[in-house]
This record gives sequence, structure tokens and C-alpha cells, in this order.
Amino acid sequence: MSDTLQHLLREEAERIDVPPPPTNAIVTDGRRRRTVRRTQGLIALAASVAVVAGGLVGVSRLLADDARGSSPDPASDPSAPSATVVGGPLDVSGSGVGTQPFGTDADEVLAAVGARFGEPDLTLGPQRYVRIPGSDAWFEDADDPLSPSWQYPITSVTCWETLCLVFGGDAVDTLQLRGWELAQHRRWSGFEERKDLHSPDVRLVGTGIRLGDSWKRLHAAYPGTVVGGAEGASVAVHNTPWTGVFDGVAGWRLSGQWDYAHPTEAPAGAVVTRLSGGEGPQPGCC
Repeated sequence: MSDTLQHLLREEAERIDVPPPPTNAIVTDGRRRRTVRRTQGLIALAASVAVVAGGLVGVSRLLADDARGSSPDPASDPSAPSATVVGGPLDVSGSGVGTQPFGTDADEVLAAVGARFGEPDLTLGPQRYVRIPGSDAWFEDADDPLSPSWQYPITSVTCWETLCLVFGGDAVDTLQLRGWELAQHRRWSGFEERKDLHSPDVRLVGTGIRLGDSWKRLHAAYPGTVVGGAEGASVAVHNTPWTGVFDGVAGWRLSGQWDYAHPTEAPAGAVVTRLSGGEGPQPGCC
């Protein structure tokens, strides 16, 4: 018998004034009959309480079973979070990519970005650059002093369509993140502007600027920026919030053709076609 049932029985016994079990024989039939009637009433009460208690226990168990049955199965619930899915845009800035600052080991960066965008579509290197007499820089081509060059002897580039990450270091096993480029003109595939390039969800930290945004929106986010001319009458963006990677034209660029008669005006309908940050091999000229 449960403690609750015993407590209820004691309270009811006190209420109807049931005497304690006699220690002596009951001497009168009248007292015996009254005791029997009271005892029978008490037994009936106990039975009623037991039924109610049993019913409550049954209902409680039924509700618990229903609750367990209605709980979604994490393995089959499409809304259940997955440890391998990374949501939201990838933020880039003048100090790094996502949560990885410049100088982070290449393997760590590749794993983080790969978890978000999948396998890259282009990987170049690692490639050893060479010295050219009279220069402290490392060049892609020993016979061409205008070929891309920078301060690291080993270079590797990994791209996810429009996003390319540049790694550099003194040895293949010590490559680190050095820069990023987000561009429709992917110079690592021959400077060809591919119309079929998919733009992963990559945005400038704090402002959300990305490829395809208008010059008006870019300028509103970074009021110090100005339009200028570049190689081949391309449209460059100057006074950017951080140093970009020069690709032979500009670190940041807009679509359209530069108008020398209105040198600081963006072409009508101009949109962002290139953004970059950090450092990377830069050509000596166009």
C-alpha cells in the first residue's frame, strides 16, 4: 500500500472516529455490529481510494506513453540539427575568412570552408616560386619578372567557384591562409570571366556586401570608396576599407566600362564583380 493511500485511510479513520483495534474481546453484540459496520465502511473507502489511485496511475502512465510516442525521432526528423551542416553566409574581411584569421594553418581553413561549401572545384599547387636576381620576391616564372610574385616561396590556391583562398609559406607542410578573392573574373582559371560560376554565400563582415550588389549599396556601406579607371577601361574601386589583392586590374572592381569624361562616376547599373582581402601573388602589370 502506498504512503498516500495509508495517509488517506488514517485521515478517514480519524474523521469517522474508528477506534483502535481492541485488545480485549468485544463483549456486546451491539458494539460488535457497530464496529463491523464501521470497519466495512472503512474497507469500502479504502477500495474506492485504491480504484481512484489506480486510475490516476493508469492515466499518468498513459499520458507518459503518449508523450514518448509523440516525441520526434532525431534520426527521421528533418528539422533536427546536424553537426555536419553549417548554416548562414561565410563572412570575409581584411583579417581573415570566417573565424579563421590570416596565418591559420591551411588544413584547418580548408576543413572549415569545405564543411560549408563541399569539395572545391579548383586546386592549384602547392607550387614553388623562384627568385629572380635583384629582387627579394618569389616569382611564378623565373623568366618573367612581370609574372605574379610575393613574399612566400610556396603557393597554393583553392577555389569554390567565385571564392578563392590563397595559401603561402616556406614549406608545403607549413602553408597558411594569406588572402581571399571573390570574383567573377577568376584569374586562376586564365582571367576568363565565366558566366556559369556559382557564387557561394560569401559576404563582407558587418555589411553583408557580396558579388552582384550595386555600386550604390557598396558605397553606402563604405562611404569612403571612390570609383576610378583601371587597365582596359575597367572600373576600379579605390579607398577600400582594407588592402585587397591586386589582380592586374584592382583589388575591388565593378562591372561596366570606365568613362574618362566622368572619372569618378560609376557606369549605370554597375555591380560588384570583385572583392578581396589579405595578400596573394600579384602580377607586375596587366
